[in-house]
Amino acid sequence: MGNINHVVLEGNLTAAATLSHWTNGTAYARFTIANNRSYKDQNGEWQEIVSFIDCQIKGLYAEAKIKDLLKGRHASVEGRIRQNRWSDDKGNHSAVYIEVENISFPPGAFTPKTDTPNAQQQPAGPEPTGNFDDLDAGIPF
Repeated sequence: MGNINHVVLEGNLTAAATLSHWTNGTAYARFTIANNRSYKDQNGEWQEIVSFIDCQIKGLYAEAKIKDLLKGRHASVEGRIRQNRWSDDKGNHSAVYIEVENISFPPGAFTPKTDTPNAQQQPAGPEPTGNFDDLDAGIPF
């Protein structure tokens, strides 16, 4: 039986992604997503935990998505957990990150404004209105 390595994560980019190229010319983009979790502690007080998760997209997909990967942008990523290990004169190191296979931007989510001339700006859409409880009525599961 094979192992399952599938991650879905949603959060906000902490900074604009950076685009680089490996020595073989393949592009890759790196960014970090902040994922928030709120809960009530034993005293009934709300607490919030923020996790910062490193992500990487590679190849033509990275080049196509880089213009959308802006600071503050709400995103949903899907991919695999990867771990890199290496050694140098300072010792052994390890880094865990998500190797992104798909990234999407939920409708109505925060779209940042930027002064970067080559960044694509999208106007924020209107807030949804109406009753959405009936939308699942036609789904057979």
